[in-house]
Amino acid sequence: MPTTFALAIAVHVLSVIWWIGGLALVTAVVLPALRAGDMGDARPAFHAIESRFEPQARIAVLLAGLSGLYLIIRLELWGWFLQARFWWLDAMILFWLLFMVLLFLVGPAKLLERATRQGGDDRKVWQRMQRIHLLLLVIALIIISGAVAGSHGF
Repeated sequence: MPTTFALAIAVHVLSVIWWIGGLALVTAVVLPALRAGDMGDARPAFHAIESRFEPQARIAVLLAGLSGLYLIIRLELWGWFLQARFWWLDAMILFWLLFMVLLFLVGPAKLLERATRQGGDDRKVWQRMQRIHLLLLVIALIIISGAVAGSHGF
C-alpha cells in the first residue's frame, strides 16, 4: 500500500503533466490550427475545446497546489524559499498562482473573451493568443527543468 507521501508525489506529478500537457497541446496544435483556418469558424471551435478542457485544467491546478502544499509541509521545505538555488520552487508557486487567477477569476469573469472580441482582426487575435500561450509554455518548461535538475543536485 502506497504511503501518503508517495501518493502526494504521484498526484503532484500527474496533475502537472495534465495541466502543462494541455497547455502544450493548445499552444502547439489547437491555436495554430485555428489560425490556419483548419477548424472552420475559429471562435466556436475554440470555445468547444475550451469548455471541455478548462474544468480539467482547474482540477489539475487545484490538485497540483494541494499536493504541492502537502509536500512542502511534510518535507518542511519552508527554508528553501529563501535560498537562491531553489529558485524553481518560488517560480512554481508564482506560476501556479497565475493559473489560479486565470482559471478561477479571469476565465469565469469572461475577461479574455471580452478582450478577444475587442481585438478586431481574428488572425491577430489568434496570433496574440498563441504568443501568450507560447510564453506561458516556455516559462513552464524552464520551471519544470529547473525543478527536475534542482531536486537532483544541480
